[in-house]
Amino acid sequence: MDARKPFSLTTKMARNVDSTTSFDDLPLEAAEEIFTRLPVKTLIRSTSVCKTWYSNITNPTFTSAHIQHSLSCCDETAVLIIPSKYKNNKSCSLISARTGHVLKTYTIPFTTNAGMIKLVASLNGILCLAECPLDNFGRPAADEFQELYLWNPSVGKYKALFSSCFKRRGKCSYAVGLGFLEGSCDFRVVRVAFCKDDVGCLLGKVAPKVEVYSLKTNKWRRIRNPVVPRVARDSGKTVGNSMTYWLDRDPEKLYSCSEEGYIVYFDFNREVFGQIELPDDVRNCVGLMATFKLMTFESKLAVFVFNDVQESNGLKLMPSCIWLLSHEDGKFSWTPRFKVVLGEHVFPFSLSRSGALIVLSACPPVPGLVSCNLKSQDLRLTKPLVTDPCSVDTAFVESLLMLEGRDEQKNS
Repeated sequence: MDARKPFSLTTKMARNVDSTTSFDDLPLEAAEEIFTRLPVKTLIRSTSVCKTWYSNITNPTFTSAHIQHSLSCCDETAVLIIPSKYKNNKSCSLISARTGHVLKTYTIPFTTNAGMIKLVASLNGILCLAECPLDNFGRPAADEFQELYLWNPSVGKYKALFSSCFKRRGKCSYAVGLGFLEGSCDFRVVRVAFCKDDVGCLLGKVAPKVEVYSLKTNKWRRIRNPVVPRVARDSGKTVGNSMTYWLDRDPEKLYSCSEEGYIVYFDFNREVFGQIELPDDVRNCVGLMATFKLMTFESKLAVFVFNDVQESNGLKLMPSCIWLLSHEDGKFSWTPRFKVVLGEHVFPFSLSRSGALIVLSACPPVPGLVSCNLKSQDLRLTKPLVTDPCSVDTAFVESLLMLEGRDEQKNS
């Protein structure tokens, strides 16, 4: 099939007795436009009409066009809520951050041994989820091997990534990122393992290990002698399909309270790592001991900088700032986007496309996950979206990716 013409109407549809035209009589451009506007569930049913329609709908060119249309008309306030403990709640909810109403629900099709999961990366409707092993006290064990899942809730397909290039020796800390190579139409997952040495010091003398998974080949591949500049942590944020970013820290100051203000990135196209140092005006905009949280907004990487400063007369709330990172012609630059004062014991989670800041409030009257609109400066904490521990994805969009193929079941 010609990739430039993803729709080829060659199968005649049944016609009414009084009809003189059929769907096949439409120009290719008009037919493609109609199919692009159809919801995912309708398109999935349409793949059963005939082999030609199946080939058309699963064509990468059409899949990309459908994603772009979905992005242009999706609910910009939508937030996907993924429960952490899902033994009693095996579903995700797409919720409006503006009204709190549930827009859609998706059943989680797999089960983990620990019964706990967290979102570690997302891109174009594909979620990368990690199992959270538990320690002896029933708490998430951060330094245990995490089994990964790629899941598209829209089509109900998932891929379980249980294999690895590395032997599971000792405890390690993992950083995971998700990318998409447009040239080969292939999703990639990068996993960086920071292992402890013989004396238990993380990254003391042990070089990090890196492996990359290809969805197309369903295999992990080890990157030999990777140059990983610093220790990555937190969930990876993907910008522009091929660049994943993490917050990171200096290995020598891993357990100190101060944040150094660095970002490490992985370029999926070149399979190389790099680092970006936050400039002084970003790092010091709310104080010398600022804390950072990575987000995405307006198709750019966003850094939320916040800090609570103790004074003799009590707690002084400092303004929090959100900076956007631009990457043009190989150069990085920062632009301030929002400034807001949050209440006490409020921790930022993510930003929606509409400019709603999703925060975790630990205090009454609204403990739980709540929404604040930054564009309108409406910072009133209303009814919480959810009160249970969870992961959130504010960039979720319904897509046809991973429609082809079968789910991979875990071997017993």
